[in-house]
Amino acid sequence: MSATILLRLLLVPCLLITGAPSLPGQDPGGREGDERAVSSPAEDGESPGDAEVGSDDPPPRPRRGRRRRPEPPAATPTPPPPEEESSSEEEEDWLAVIGGTIHTVSGGVVERGTILVRNGRIHEVGVELPVPSGARRLDVEGHHVYPGLVAVNSVGIVGGEFDTDPYSFTMLLALAGGVTTARSGGSISKLTYGTLDGLEVGSSPFVTLNYSTGDPAGRRKLREAFERIREFRRESARHAEAKEEDPKLPDLDRKWIKGLYATAEQLMDGKRVGYARVRELAEIRAICGLAEKYGFDLVLDGAEEGWIEPGVIARAGARVIVTPRARRDRDDRRLAPNGSSIQNAAILHRHGVRFAIFPVGSLFAPGGGVSLSGLAGRDLLHLAMEAAFAVRGGLSDEEAIRAITLGAAELLRIDERVGSIEVGKDADLVITDGPLLHYLSLPQYTIVNGRVAYDQDEAGVLDHVRRDGRPEPEVIREPWPRRLGDPF
Repeated sequence: MSATILLRLLLVPCLLITGAPSLPGQDPGGREGDERAVSSPAEDGESPGDAEVGSDDPPPRPRRGRRRRPEPPAATPTPPPPEEESSSEEEEDWLAVIGGTIHTVSGGVVERGTILVRNGRIHEVGVELPVPSGARRLDVEGHHVYPGLVAVNSVGIVGGEFDTDPYSFTMLLALAGGVTTARSGGSISKLTYGTLDGLEVGSSPFVTLNYSTGDPAGRRKLREAFERIREFRRESARHAEAKEEDPKLPDLDRKWIKGLYATAEQLMDGKRVGYARVRELAEIRAICGLAEKYGFDLVLDGAEEGWIEPGVIARAGARVIVTPRARRDRDDRRLAPNGSSIQNAAILHRHGVRFAIFPVGSLFAPGGGVSLSGLAGRDLLHLAMEAAFAVRGGLSDEEAIRAITLGAAELLRIDERVGSIEVGKDADLVITDGPLLHYLSLPQYTIVNGRVAYDQDEAGVLDHVRRDGRPEPEVIREPWPRRLGDPF
């Protein structure tokens, strides 16, 4: 036993000196025999591919399996783009209308006030407002400033963007009367004389309804269309409740809703406004009853006998386009009141009916009225003159002016943009040298979208009405009629 222990003690130093015997697959350094233990030439100071010629060592075997995807290079941060020089703020267009009596229509009168216009819209209204540097100034001290007038109908003044002549004389003549916005057929446009920028306002909300007593078949079809749409809406409500319990229910068929049915649906949904030309009381009663029953917005054009039963119009919530000078002769054979009345607008107003005023014809629409088929006399056809006749019938000046500005804009559903002098609305203004409804007052400037579209001193359209701008008309002192042979 002692001999065996002694032999083991003698072998230990030998093993420590010579190292442990290598095992198969293990090199003397103790590393396993795979390619990771083979030093690369680069580690030995040799360049790749410079294997020693005549070397007896076999070349290393290539690695099997998937190659390791090379590490992507470190992302180089993209240099920020060169800072552009901070561009100056967009150039603003300012206009200051200073010193006039401002009739806002919606908020009273401002004496010696100022209107600041920024980029075509009203920015501020007040007294002694600071004017931005570089603003265009328009001194209108001693003048009256009103919102631009709105014509609910017109012919030959404006059209669409592609069929309007921005240099037409009729447009200039309308601007000379203070009109800044007009409806023509299915479109509503600004009178942007000299440019087409900002011309279009929108589409007309009107859909014409023929409910005349002379067309009983047409009246029956219209009633049937409204009734079927009303029943369909009730059916849709029931279907919606049923579909909550059974979501797989198919939708209702809507393919049949077209033509007159589609018109009835748009009216009942409030997307369109019914427009009806009526004159007699019987027609007014019929169409207002239809609107009240089916709940749609209605505009009555004319309604010369509306003064007889204004409550019928008020209950239907209808609006009226009134022409105070329109005449409908009284029929003395009828015992009941009939015919037209110059008090029509005043009576409608007292009963809470909203209305717009429209002139008798020619410039704005063909028909009767004062017209000499030329420039002379055309000033009598403008909106302000027609509104003055409503005052003659008992309407207040304020309501008459409202009827050709904000009232007309509400009727066309564009009152969020035009019709009154309020912050945020389009800068459409008419500036007169006297009260708007006075027969001697003339527009001196008409501003559309913050741009002076008409200047009386430059255009001189109505110089014949008051020559040389004298505040009083010329008095003819010679006797009249002249005798035959007297010199002129």
